[in-house]
Amino acid sequence: MAADRTDPNIKTPRRVLSVDAYEHVRRGLIRSRYRAGERLVLRPLAAELGLSPTPVREALLRLVSEHALELNDRNTAVVPAMTRRNFAEIHALRSDLEVRLAEAAALKASQHGIETLAMLHHQFAEALAIRDDGAVAALNADFHTTIATLADLPLTANILRNLWVRIGPLYALSRPMPPMRSLGEVHPHAALIDALRARDPQAAREAITRDFNTARIWIEPMLA
Repeated sequence: MAADRTDPNIKTPRRVLSVDAYEHVRRGLIRSRYRAGERLVLRPLAAELGLSPTPVREALLRLVSEHALELNDRNTAVVPAMTRRNFAEIHALRSDLEVRLAEAAALKASQHGIETLAMLHHQFAEALAIRDDGAVAALNADFHTTIATLADLPLTANILRNLWVRIGPLYALSRPMPPMRSLGEVHPHAALIDALRARDPQAAREAITRDFNTARIWIEPMLA
């Protein structure tokens, strides 16, 4: 039986705390909480998480080993900077993976899954309307990772989530987000949801392609 972490009398193993810290930071990278180039200073981060520095250090080093973070010359964890060359490589990988997943989701997604995606897009649109860029970026990541889940291709989905560890900080760097009116009458997210409801893989491909190409056109000029 797992230890009850709400009971102050039960000591949680350090390994478990390290995993918790790892998941917290990794989720923050995916959901654009951290910007490219941002330093993750050990002690303030540990204080934020309510943990001692040791498990947080282990979590950060694990993320460094996965190339999600880097160490600077002071041994501080840093979110990797992004060049246009790196971005081009990531965009090509993302294009291939998300097209595969969107097409599969059009064939396999349950009605409940599609409605979950529609709810995320509704929240995304509301956040965009009030210019809550942090929520927009986080909900955009949630939307794309949910598509990956609906596709029922677990290996491909896992590769995409690992890629979003690098994509998320780009959206944080490129705030403010473009308004919905600049994307045309129908947002690509809405077009994708329609494609899933129609069980139309080709329409799903076209919608997801328009979505990440719009992001590329908007983000790329901001990079060195």
